[in-house]
Amino acid sequence: MEYFIRPMERADLEICGQIEQSAGDPWSLAQLTEELENQQAGGASRLFVAQLPGQPVVGLAAWQLAAGEASLYTLTVSPTARRTGAGSALLRESMEALRGEGAETAFLEVRASNAGAIALYEQAGFVADGRRPRFYQNPTEDAVLMHRAL
Repeated sequence: MEYFIRPMERADLEICGQIEQSAGDPWSLAQLTEELENQQAGGASRLFVAQLPGQPVVGLAAWQLAAGEASLYTLTVSPTARRTGAGSALLRESMEALRGEGAETAFLEVRASNAGAIALYEQAGFVADGRRPRFYQNPTEDAVLMHRAL
Protein backbone atom coordinates (compact mmCIF):
# COMPACT_ATOMS: atom_id res chain seq x y z
CA MET A 1 0.00 0.00 0.00
CA GLU A 2 1.19 3.49 -0.83
CA TYR A 3 0.51 5.82 2.09
CA PHE A 4 0.37 9.57 1.64
CA ILE A 5 2.13 11.44 4.46
CA ARG A 6 1.30 15.09 5.08
CA PRO A 7 1.29 17.65 7.89
CA MET A 8 -1.62 17.30 10.31
CA GLU A 9 -4.47 19.77 9.91
CA ARG A 10 -7.19 20.88 12.34
CA ALA A 11 -9.71 18.67 10.50
CA ASP A 12 -7.58 15.62 11.46
CA LEU A 13 -7.79 16.17 15.22
CA GLU A 14 -10.86 14.05 15.94
CA ILE A 15 -9.66 10.96 14.04
CA CYS A 16 -6.14 11.37 15.42
CA GLY A 17 -7.57 11.56 18.93
CA GLN A 18 -9.40 8.29 18.29
CA ILE A 19 -6.25 6.65 16.90
CA GLU A 20 -4.27 7.80 19.95
CA GLN A 21 -6.80 6.13 22.26
CA SER A 22 -5.77 2.78 20.75
CA ALA A 23 -2.22 3.30 22.06
CA GLY A 24 -0.85 2.07 25.37
CA ASP A 25 -0.11 5.56 26.68
CA PRO A 26 -2.34 7.82 24.55
CA TRP A 27 -2.17 11.56 24.08
CA SER A 28 -5.40 13.39 24.84
CA LEU A 29 -7.26 15.44 22.26
CA ALA A 30 -6.22 18.53 24.24
CA GLN A 31 -2.53 17.55 23.90
CA LEU A 32 -2.88 16.98 20.16
CA THR A 33 -4.67 20.31 19.78
CA GLU A 34 -1.96 22.13 21.73
CA GLU A 35 0.80 20.58 19.61
CA LEU A 36 -1.04 21.38 16.37
CA GLU A 37 -1.52 24.99 17.47
CA ASN A 38 2.20 25.16 18.29
CA GLN A 39 3.04 23.86 14.80
CA GLN A 40 0.67 26.31 13.12
CA ALA A 41 2.20 29.20 15.12
CA GLY A 42 5.69 28.31 13.89
CA GLY A 43 6.79 26.57 17.08
CA ALA A 44 8.86 23.41 17.52
CA SER A 45 6.02 20.89 17.04
CA ARG A 46 5.81 18.90 13.82
CA LEU A 47 2.80 16.61 13.35
CA PHE A 48 2.26 14.29 10.39
CA VAL A 49 -0.55 11.96 9.37
CA ALA A 50 -0.74 8.89 7.12
CA GLN A 51 -3.61 7.96 4.84
CA LEU A 52 -4.34 6.10 1.66
CA PRO A 53 -5.68 8.30 -1.16
CA GLY A 54 -9.36 9.01 -0.61
CA GLN A 55 -9.37 7.22 2.76
CA PRO A 56 -9.43 8.46 6.37
CA VAL A 57 -6.24 9.11 8.32
CA VAL A 58 -4.82 5.90 9.84
CA GLY A 59 -1.76 7.12 11.73
CA LEU A 60 0.06 10.07 13.20
CA ALA A 61 3.55 11.06 14.26
CA ALA A 62 4.39 13.98 16.54
CA TRP A 63 7.90 15.40 16.74
CA GLN A 64 9.65 18.35 18.37
CA LEU A 65 12.37 20.05 16.32
CA ALA A 66 14.97 22.24 18.03
CA ALA A 67 18.65 23.04 17.50
CA GLY A 68 19.11 20.42 14.77
CA GLU A 69 17.55 17.64 16.85
CA ALA A 70 14.22 15.94 16.21
CA SER A 71 12.53 14.11 19.09
CA LEU A 72 9.72 11.68 18.31
CA TYR A 73 7.01 12.03 20.96
CA THR A 74 4.41 9.67 19.55
CA LEU A 75 3.91 7.46 16.53
CA THR A 76 0.54 5.71 16.55
CA VAL A 77 -1.22 3.70 13.85
CA SER A 78 -4.84 2.58 13.94
CA PRO A 79 -5.13 -1.12 14.89
CA THR A 80 -6.72 -1.87 11.49
CA ALA A 81 -3.72 -0.38 9.65
CA ARG A 82 -0.90 -1.89 11.70
CA ARG A 83 1.61 -4.00 9.77
CA THR A 84 0.52 -2.45 6.46
CA GLY A 85 3.47 -0.06 6.10
CA ALA A 86 1.73 3.00 7.57
CA GLY A 87 4.14 3.28 10.51
CA SER A 88 7.20 2.82 8.31
CA ALA A 89 5.95 5.44 5.85
CA LEU A 90 5.18 7.90 8.66
CA LEU A 91 8.61 7.42 10.18
CA ARG A 92 10.53 7.57 6.90
CA GLU A 93 8.73 10.54 5.35
CA SER A 94 8.48 12.59 8.53
CA MET A 95 12.24 12.17 9.08
CA GLU A 96 12.85 13.31 5.49
CA ALA A 97 10.74 16.42 6.11
CA LEU A 98 12.58 17.14 9.37
CA ARG A 99 15.95 16.69 7.64
CA GLY A 100 14.76 19.27 5.12
CA GLU A 101 14.19 21.65 8.04
CA GLY A 102 17.73 21.18 9.32
CA ALA A 103 17.42 18.24 11.72
CA GLU A 104 20.66 16.26 11.90
CA THR A 105 19.76 13.67 14.56
CA ALA A 106 16.52 11.95 15.62
CA PHE A 107 15.80 10.70 19.14
CA LEU A 108 12.99 8.68 20.69
CA GLU A 109 11.94 6.70 23.73
CA VAL A 110 9.96 3.46 23.50
CA ARG A 111 8.54 1.05 26.07
CA ALA A 112 11.01 -1.78 26.67
CA SER A 113 8.21 -4.32 26.09
CA ASN A 114 7.12 -2.84 22.74
CA ALA A 115 9.03 -5.28 20.53
CA GLY A 116 7.09 -4.33 17.40
CA ALA A 117 7.95 -0.64 17.73
CA ILE A 118 11.58 -1.38 18.59
CA ALA A 119 11.85 -3.56 15.45
CA LEU A 120 10.29 -0.77 13.35
CA TYR A 121 12.76 1.78 14.71
CA GLU A 122 15.74 -0.56 14.23
CA GLN A 123 14.68 -1.19 10.61
CA ALA A 124 14.64 2.60 10.17
CA GLY A 125 18.25 2.82 11.38
CA PHE A 126 17.74 3.71 15.04
CA VAL A 127 20.08 2.20 17.61
CA ALA A 128 19.46 1.78 21.33
CA ASP A 129 21.80 3.85 23.46
CA GLY A 130 20.38 3.70 26.97
CA ARG A 131 17.40 3.22 29.26
CA ARG A 132 15.28 5.39 31.52
CA PRO A 133 14.20 3.27 34.48
CA ARG A 134 10.50 3.42 35.37
CA PHE A 135 9.88 6.13 32.74
CA TYR A 136 6.40 4.92 31.74
CA GLN A 137 3.38 4.46 33.99
CA ASN A 138 0.32 2.17 33.75
CA PRO A 139 2.19 -0.15 33.89
CA THR A 140 5.49 1.13 35.22
CA GLU A 141 8.16 0.26 32.71
CA ASP A 142 11.58 1.31 31.46
CA ALA A 143 12.04 3.35 28.30
CA VAL A 144 14.61 2.30 25.74
CA LEU A 145 16.41 5.37 24.36
CA MET A 146 17.19 5.29 20.64
CA HIS A 147 18.76 7.66 18.12
CA ARG A 148 19.95 7.88 14.53
CA ALA A 149 21.61 10.40 12.26
CA LEU A 150 19.41 12.03 9.67
